[in-house]
Amino acid sequence: MLEINNLHKNFTNFSLGPIDLKIADGEHFVLLGPSGSGKSLLLEIIAGFQNSSKGDIFYDGKDLASIPPFKRGIGMVFQKPALFQHMTIAENIAYPMKSSGKNSTFIKKKIKSLSDQFHISDLLHRKPASLSGGEAQRVSLARTLAMEPKMLLLDEPLSSLDIQLKGRIRRYIKDLNENGLTMLHVTHDFEEAIRLASNLGILQEGKIIQSGSAESIFKKPATSFVAELTGHKNFFKARLINIPGQNLNEALINNTRLKFYGDSTTENGIILIDEDQITLLISMPETSAQNNLKGTIARITKLPTGREIEINAGIILFAHITDDSAQKMGLHLGMDVIVSFKASAVRFLDI
Repeated sequence: MLEINNLHKNFTNFSLGPIDLKIADGEHFVLLGPSGSGKSLLLEIIAGFQNSSKGDIFYDGKDLASIPPFKRGIGMVFQKPALFQHMTIAENIAYPMKSSGKNSTFIKKKIKSLSDQFHISDLLHRKPASLSGGEAQRVSLARTLAMEPKMLLLDEPLSSLDIQLKGRIRRYIKDLNENGLTMLHVTHDFEEAIRLASNLGILQEGKIIQSGSAESIFKKPATSFVAELTGHKNFFKARLINIPGQNLNEALINNTRLKFYGDSTTENGIILIDEDQITLLISMPETSAQNNLKGTIARITKLPTGREIEINAGIILFAHITDDSAQKMGLHLGMDVIVSFKASAVRFLDI
């Protein structure tokens, strides 16, 4: 377990902390926050690349303050792979093992195992400058894992990759975690967070202002900052239902079926529904909207740009409407309404 108590790092124009955090063995904890919130700084302190101003960090019960970075059992993967440009890929992967005194037989076997795992066997003779972004990030992961860390720190590892490469690296990261590797992962991308996190923390101006499961944070943001950062309350774990011969896919959320466009074949995923694309109606419509659910208004919240309506429709949905629309419809608590939205308003994210 990683345990951080009352951690601070003070600069002239920025302060990190107080940070109190516990990450259990095997957990994938994601810290979500904007640029400049202190995410990378926190990782660098945990890894031992920077000292804290005060506070304690314990890993497996050991105080890390007196332990040098290479003896902490913690590996770090940077946003931009920090590979040695004068070395081949094989030499990059071998470097941490040589530094820790591993023999040549062990090193050769480990390079073979890691290069097979990350599909980089054909890159071993090359230099980093010749690699694509995805190849370099895979090499970076392989080199970090050559240390056989007990915990992995991930500093925005997907931010510089294109969509296809993001999916591939995300799969590698997920596999590593599912095989028991503990992770602390920082990002500004809420989709990355919800796809990977077992638990989530929100970092604002150097402080963790909310933590818990991704679902609880997205559905019940503690502040307007959290709500704006996460961007979605209509967030559900779902099961994909493939129906042969149909243009639309369907997803099952508890007992509620939703239609959406997409070509995913993954059975389990996450549904996101855009609050601004939901229409509330008094009676069942004759429209092109593929999703029409009967529901009851559970809450009405005043917003700067209108009102947020919470509806119990078998699943709890949130819709944004204008003040004028709410007044014309006479919306009130307990009122029965139809929740209507097109399949294009629904997104299915693989997990």
